[in-house]
Amino acid sequence: MKPVLPLLFFLLLAGLLGAGEKETAGRKYGFTVTDSEGQVLGKGVIALPFVFGSEGEGTATWQFTASELSSTNKYWLKAKARLAKGTGDAKAACKDAWFTLDFNPGSADNNVIVSWAIKKRESGTIYFADFDGGHPFASFRISQKKSQP
Repeated sequence: MKPVLPLLFFLLLAGLLGAGEKETAGRKYGFTVTDSEGQVLGKGVIALPFVFGSEGEGTATWQFTASELSSTNKYWLKAKARLAKGTGDAKAACKDAWFTLDFNPGSADNNVIVSWAIKKRESGTIYFADFDGGHPFASFRISQKKSQP
């Protein structure tokens, strides 16, 4: 009977770890950044630390590719430069149906931030924030359909 206990413990532990992987794997979403005319400035994938639309907060990971479309908005050019590395971590939060995303956590200047009342609007506003304030420059939309892991 004693040799069976380690095996049962191993199987129980493996089951718990597997359940955790399934829980986090379903939190990847596609997102799109569009200008005021609806033209796509870029697309990406974001892995949120919570299910989109539910309450939560934590670190998200993102990948972004800017389109070849040029925008006359000077804040898009600055934000595009901040997102140029193509991947990174972001601070994500959703409370009382208000979604926020900080693409440059810990940075007070030259930051890219999303603010979105998800129950009231189909898309959020993406801002370039500097010491002069927050400058809206585009719309930000997360696909309600989860992307494939």
